[in-house]
Amino acid sequence: MEETLTHRQLQSLIHISNLLNTSFDIDTIIELIISETISVVEAAEGGSLWLYDQNQDCLIAHSAQGIFYPKIFQQIRLKPGESMTGKTYEARNSLLFPNEKEIKKALSSLSSENSELLKRSIPTNFSFSTVISSPIFLKGKCIGVFTLDSFQQAKNFKPEDIHLLEAICHQAAVALERSSLYKEKEETVNNLSDSIEAHRALANLVLQGEDLHAILQYIHQWIGQNTFLFDDLGELMASSYDPALSLEILKFIKQQAIVFMKSPENTLAVKQMEIDGLPYHLVSLPLGSKPNFLGLMIILSTKKMADVDIAALEHACTVLSLELFKEQTLFETQQRLKGEFLTRIFSEHMDEVLIQKAKSLDLNPARNYIAIIIEFSTTANNKFHPKDGLVRKMIQITNQAFLEHSTQGMTVRHHQQIVVLLSYHSNINFSLIVSRIKEKAKWIQQETMARKWAVEVAFGIGRVKQGLLNVHKSLQEAEKCLKFIQRFNWENSILSYNDLGIQRFILQHPEEEVIDFINEVLGPLNEYENSRKGELLKTLYEYLEKNQNVKRTADSLHVHINTLSYRLKRIEEILSIDLTDSKQLLNIHLAISMFKYVKKHSTDQNLQA
Repeated sequence: MEETLTHRQLQSLIHISNLLNTSFDIDTIIELIISETISVVEAAEGGSLWLYDQNQDCLIAHSAQGIFYPKIFQQIRLKPGESMTGKTYEARNSLLFPNEKEIKKALSSLSSENSELLKRSIPTNFSFSTVISSPIFLKGKCIGVFTLDSFQQAKNFKPEDIHLLEAICHQAAVALERSSLYKEKEETVNNLSDSIEAHRALANLVLQGEDLHAILQYIHQWIGQNTFLFDDLGELMASSYDPALSLEILKFIKQQAIVFMKSPENTLAVKQMEIDGLPYHLVSLPLGSKPNFLGLMIILSTKKMADVDIAALEHACTVLSLELFKEQTLFETQQRLKGEFLTRIFSEHMDEVLIQKAKSLDLNPARNYIAIIIEFSTTANNKFHPKDGLVRKMIQITNQAFLEHSTQGMTVRHHQQIVVLLSYHSNINFSLIVSRIKEKAKWIQQETMARKWAVEVAFGIGRVKQGLLNVHKSLQEAEKCLKFIQRFNWENSILSYNDLGIQRFILQHPEEEVIDFINEVLGPLNEYENSRKGELLKTLYEYLEKNQNVKRTADSLHVHINTLSYRLKRIEEILSIDLTDSKQLLNIHLAISMFKYVKKHSTDQNLQA
């Protein structure tokens, strides 16, 4: 249903865009915007578009459709902060009034005159059920508000309706600006015909399923200037430019994209600059609004661009925004479906429905599977990176690393982590699989560093399990690896369950129990070391590491064999043990192996060497 709705939204937005290009009359434009929006948003039963009048310092309804009596309704003059529409204008952000309680609270701010006009403009048997309202921005300035109303309890606005309304408001702003330009410079209207045709051609490219590269190539051919498209993280998504451009210029353009994205205004910007001794004009056009920033188009021009051409490029940005909106919606839908499947796997409940779901995701329930869990944390340096955009890019490079070479599997966001399931035939060497996974994990870490995302990435790798029925065990093992990395500040942030030896004992028992065991076995020796700062613990560790080989241990410690013999005898005396007793030696081996991990993490003074 969501995919169908998304496709319908896309067609409606393009249809609205095409309709808006058929008229320069502001009243006609507003009527078209409202009627088409009400028809596409299921819960909408009425709508009004308000423009701010600076001289009167109020919002005026230029059109109202639905159940309203428009002649009465359009007499209302709203001050900023008054009613739902005025509050949206004041907040400079989309607002949802989900119930009658919130709506009545907002309506209580109406002046007595406006309140009376509103009552008269609505039939007596109707009352507001839910309301959504979005501001209309033009070059960073709020010029009006678009409000949709529902009057039935059974019909409520959805989050995607707000996103759609915001996209329509962006189109409305462009259309209203175009209407204003027409009034101010009527002599330039004839030049708009080419731009309108180009806009229609771009819309057709989207409907025909062409990708971003094809759209950028068309824009490049249309305006004859270098064209670049960046995503919301400053990564170059598509481009079409003169191949003679130097690497220095390309690097400079990317730097300018980052500077623009960090700007608080994030609006249309035109700069004149000199690069490599040549004059250029740099035009930066944002895609989407600041709260829902989708990316950036940059035009590097060898000449100053006319206002009419820049306005046409803003139309092109609308088309690009719709394409990115469609891609993001599709991505989020796929992630939701995969996330639901993964949650069921985590619950260890495998039934026929889940098996069929696995097959629909191209996962063979009978194959072998291994789970990888990726955990990443951001730092203060990348505060300008939108969280969702960063996750999408992380999933993108994860897919590139693990799934590009015909490997079956899936990548999905799960809470604050990314989970990867990889599928293999039973005749593949499992040790080789883990080794390759580690290599790809290192590549992902190097990529995040090279892109300067300022994220720390850790990988937990489970063991290969037979069939989807057992894949939850691999997921649990991967989680334990991440837990070990976090708990003991494990220097190697890529850890497989196969790498964990005695460390599994640490994870499977409460920390207090592990510390008690270590103190029971090594306590006297640890206290002795703390009081005298000797090297007995180190000696014991090396002795066990060298398989109780006296000569190799002495060589490793750079001491005489007699010195080593004295130290070992002293260790036996302090611990009251016999190092030739296999049972006692096993306990010593276990305790000292766990000690090196626990002492870094524990605050227990008895464990401080």
